[in-house]
Amino acid sequence: MYKFEMPERKADMEVNKPDPYPLLSEGMKRVVDYQAEHSKDAFDTNCTWTELREKYIRERKFWNEGGPKPHKVVNTEVEGPIGPVPVRIYYPDDKPGRNALVFIHGGGFTVGNNDTHDRMMRAIMESGECVVIGVDYHLAPEAKFPIPLYESAAVIRYFHENAEKYDISPEQMAIGGDSGGANLALGANLYLRDAFGGNDYIAALLLYYGSYGMFDGYSWRLNGTALDGMTKADMLAYVSYYLEEGMADMENPYFSTLNNDLTYGMPATYLCCGELDPLLGDSRALHAILKSHGVCTKLEVIPGALHAFMHYGRMMDEAVHCLRESGEFYASVRRGK
Repeated sequence: MYKFEMPERKADMEVNKPDPYPLLSEGMKRVVDYQAEHSKDAFDTNCTWTELREKYIRERKFWNEGGPKPHKVVNTEVEGPIGPVPVRIYYPDDKPGRNALVFIHGGGFTVGNNDTHDRMMRAIMESGECVVIGVDYHLAPEAKFPIPLYESAAVIRYFHENAEKYDISPEQMAIGGDSGGANLALGANLYLRDAFGGNDYIAALLLYYGSYGMFDGYSWRLNGTALDGMTKADMLAYVSYYLEEGMADMENPYFSTLNNDLTYGMPATYLCCGELDPLLGDSRALHAILKSHGVCTKLEVIPGALHAFMHYGRMMDEAVHCLRESGEFYASVRRGK
């Protein structure tokens, strides 16, 4: 008789992914070519998290040059659960009572700060005609979940309760973020709803290519390579830095926010994601859920774009477009359109 047994093979979903380069938009190709020459391996997680942070800061410096100029920038701190949280406030002009958007930067909860996302925040300030408040939350692995979530919520509450001090409106605020920051933005909205008696002063969410709890699916199987630092191994590295040992919080509804009750307390939501992003399924799922519950929601899927494309406004018209569209979405919500 034949002897049947399983061959020894290591599971490797990466080998089935198509080469993304031929699928890139012209702008995305320019970005990737520039990175290959000037910042190769910037997103490689096969290093210490300290090295990863340093590489990320160096790579992002070029992309933050230029862009809209604020009337005024104020740096201050807000008291959080483990100490002060640095924040940066961008004012578009000297008009008092402007509406405010709290922006939570991405970087896999492990890298990034207000400097690495400076141009994005200035662009939203201009297109949204609003004050933008950047949150420099404590990073993992020193500060694990839920500390960054609590800090984000603390900053939002503080500016809602102290709006007059900063010449902003306490009503019709918005929360925005990219990648891990989008995860925190949605999580903070839900946490404010559940832990502090309501979030009716939040008028909009601007969520750029966020992770909301899907760690497999169509987009995961096809997208995410070394080009954007979004392989399965990369993502699991970020999650392992952020969540407690044993991944006990993986299904927590304030981390895997698709597990939460999204039938209420959800403001108008703008979503965008690249067509070649492994997190595209997260955005599609969230958009479909919100739409089914009657929430005003808009999803833009950008052809030929990788993860984190909205940093690259110096070379990609698509990034400029989404930053403009998202800011205008928030402005239109405020006008009741």
